[in-house]
Amino acid sequence: MKVTFEKLDSLNAIISIEVKNEDYQENLNKQFKDYRKKAKIPGFRPGTVPIGMVKQMIGKSVLFEEVNRIASEELYKYLQDNTIDILGQPMTSESKESITDFDNYGDFIFHFDLGLAPIFDLKISEKDKLTRYEISLDQKEVETEIKNLRRQNGSLETIEKVESENDSIVLIVTELDGKNAKDGGVFEQEVTVLPEVVKSKKVKKQLLALSTNDEFEVDVFDLFNDNEMVISHSLGIDKEAVSSLNKKFKSTVKEIKKVMPAELNQAFFDLVMGPGLVSSEEDFNKKIEENLGSYYIAEAEKQLEAEINTLLEKSHPLVLPDSFLKRWLQGTKPETYTPEKVDELYSNESVVLRKQLIREKIAEQYHVEVSDEDINQTSFAYTAQMLRQYGLNNPDPAMIQNFEAKNREDKNYLLRIRDVVVEKKVLDQVKQLITIKSKKISVDKFYDEIKKFNEKK
Repeated sequence: MKVTFEKLDSLNAIISIEVKNEDYQENLNKQFKDYRKKAKIPGFRPGTVPIGMVKQMIGKSVLFEEVNRIASEELYKYLQDNTIDILGQPMTSESKESITDFDNYGDFIFHFDLGLAPIFDLKISEKDKLTRYEISLDQKEVETEIKNLRRQNGSLETIEKVESENDSIVLIVTELDGKNAKDGGVFEQEVTVLPEVVKSKKVKKQLLALSTNDEFEVDVFDLFNDNEMVISHSLGIDKEAVSSLNKKFKSTVKEIKKVMPAELNQAFFDLVMGPGLVSSEEDFNKKIEENLGSYYIAEAEKQLEAEINTLLEKSHPLVLPDSFLKRWLQGTKPETYTPEKVDELYSNESVVLRKQLIREKIAEQYHVEVSDEDINQTSFAYTAQMLRQYGLNNPDPAMIQNFEAKNREDKNYLLRIRDVVVEKKVLDQVKQLITIKSKKISVDKFYDEIKKFNEKK
């Protein structure tokens, strides 16, 4: 057995595995004898089949499996013993032809191309300076949040005429060809629109003037803000068919509904905060203010972490074995990574890979460890947040545990949770290495800063 490692450059290498006859012959003979004992072949008693016949029957397939097993084991043993960090998986070499004559029991040489992980040093220190925003709330924010909660938990009342941008309008729409319904087009499809989300001033003005049973023509692309996904879903057609739609649709107002805000009473307090947690409007307002404060602290921390990730990316412009990785992706999932799409898909995935390599470097250098308790706490918090997104503002701990147990049935779930834990711990470690200054800021100014940050990316 002989293994040869040839480094072509800092990111690419070829590893060669030479498997000689003596490396596999003993185990091969054992397999032939085992088969001979069990084989049931007409004209021969069990155990008397000639070895030559056994070789003719199964020799090539057994040889193939045995030699490939030995080569694979030696390959990964060499990588592990020599701490060679690779990206993707070894692939049959394009520049060196392997010697693999499975018709004869001779020697074999396998050549594999390797994509090597870049070697780099961390470049972060107290000289790197970022800002942690301390967001100041005013009464307007609290009032707006209460107003939104009352609307979300309110009731719908049918009205005859649109009264505000917040009203909900149910339309029956038909695609037109000139003045008539388009043959084979969208016909009498029911859709619901909210004037407040329509960007076109012309269409919004149309909607605000409507009454029940009114008929009018509307540009369907303006109605749904040119969003192909929304148009497709609303009209019940494939996304690919959106581009072939005629713009003009006949619309009839079927129904108009007005949101009646929930009353500020104990039933509303219990629904939003949980039974018995607040008992007066004053306490409710204080709790909303506390919740908003916690929300904006989390938002500020999320923004700080986004800026840390950008800092890490810019400080470590890692070069990857791009050609190798594209070839590996195409070989792994050819139906996804087609020649037409591989460059675009790889461009996105290489960003994720660089981030992962930097994260692993920090975790290794600063001995970041993940405990079972870290996994359990993060999983519980993740499940609770998921339930809140479905409208359960104060999910019961027993309900959270029940949903969490179902999540854990997915074999990849805990791996994803572990990734979340590692990323959080790595970011916390970076926060200790750089300089972070606090800055008080209003809600509006905070979102201005986020907009500026996103525009720079």
